[in-house]
Amino acid sequence: MILLKTLDDFLHECFGFEFLLILLVFFFFFFYKKFRIWKRVVQNGDTVIDATCGNGYDTLAMLKMVADELGRGRVYGMDIQGDALKRTSSLLDESVTLKEVILSRI
Repeated sequence: MILLKTLDDFLHECFGFEFLLILLVFFFFFFYKKFRIWKRVVQNGDTVIDATCGNGYDTLAMLKMVADELGRGRVYGMDIQGDALKRTSSLLDESVTLKEVILSRI
């Protein structure tokens, strides 16, 4: 018999609740700090690259940071998985206003 477990169940069984809590806190601070660092470095009108689009959330965040009134901002996204590019494209279609499309190049 093959027993399939979710990653959460596996980690909890192997490492206990404390490990899961530490892992959750780590991921929260990692992603929170990532955006704080970007906001200090990326400015309106910049050209940025998202080398791993994934679901597109980072691409969207970068787009909102680089859009400027002169239309100089650029976001180049790439991924080795075609599905990731499709998900990113769908997210941008749903989330980006016409003004942001005009003010930056996707």
